[in-house]
Amino acid sequence: MNKKLSIIFSFYNEEKNIKKSIHKVSLVLNEIPNLDYELIYVNDDSNDDSLKILKQENLTNNKVKIINLSRRFGHMAGIMAGLKNCIGDAAIYLDIDLQDPPHLIKEMVHSWVNENYDVVFTTRKKREQQWFMKFITKIGYKILKKTSYINMTKDSGDFRLISRKVIDQYVGFKEINPFFRFIVDFIGFKKKQIYYDREVREFGKSNFSLYQIFHQFFEMALVPFSDFPIRIALIFGLFSFFVCTGILIRTAYLHLSGVVEISTTSIFGAILLFGGIQSLILGILAVYIGSIFKETKQRPIYIVQEKIGFDE
Repeated sequence: MNKKLSIIFSFYNEEKNIKKSIHKVSLVLNEIPNLDYELIYVNDDSNDDSLKILKQENLTNNKVKIINLSRRFGHMAGIMAGLKNCIGDAAIYLDIDLQDPPHLIKEMVHSWVNENYDVVFTTRKKREQQWFMKFITKIGYKILKKTSYINMTKDSGDFRLISRKVIDQYVGFKEINPFFRFIVDFIGFKKKQIYYDREVREFGKSNFSLYQIFHQFFEMALVPFSDFPIRIALIFGLFSFFVCTGILIRTAYLHLSGVVEISTTSIFGAILLFGGIQSLILGILAVYIGSIFKETKQRPIYIVQEKIGFDE
């Protein structure tokens, strides 16, 4: 019996990459025997000609399906929209710029069909980034590795195959920031790792800014999957309490000993230091409270404006 595979793209302003992605991915998929497929493009409210080009492609290619979101909801919301609407026995998320090579799909499908893996994830052999971004990424992975309660793999992104069993679990998650790679790791099941070299982007530029990277790290990765910052805040609080208590005892002792002029330098230093620690603790708590606030409202992760190419 033929298997069906869903390829999902979530994108914003990628008009130059659409036709190339359809052509190259279709070439690979057509070479895999006994496999039907669909190409689901989730348009995150692009303001270029991306939607126009996709509609033209859909007229001549019934494999191309379009989900047009009502506004920008973000990369992860787009992945969730694609997975909730796909009908494949398995799905692969792929960046539309094809820096993750489509030829790996053959190996991923083989591992899924013939070796019964539910998750086939890919890991970059090396990361092509500026030194600063590479440094930030390295530090972020180390923090997550030490503090998170899931087993995550460094340099493994969203390019992965997940079986229908995993898809059904993933779309049941209700959190406002469904971080795809971490939730899939959290779900578990039988996994296989594939290493590859990432290719250079041919058209356009990445839409990920430094702010978005920090947002992903704190609000989508660290806070939902670790309570370590809160425990650190407790340690800072205890440290502040004992040091301040020690300074008070010392000051009281000097006063009772008859010392007339007590140096206030240590007192001012303590005030500045522990004022900073208190601000840090409040900031950590604010991030968690903000996350809780967003989750309690239970707003939809995304809103679909229109779907094209899907059966009713």
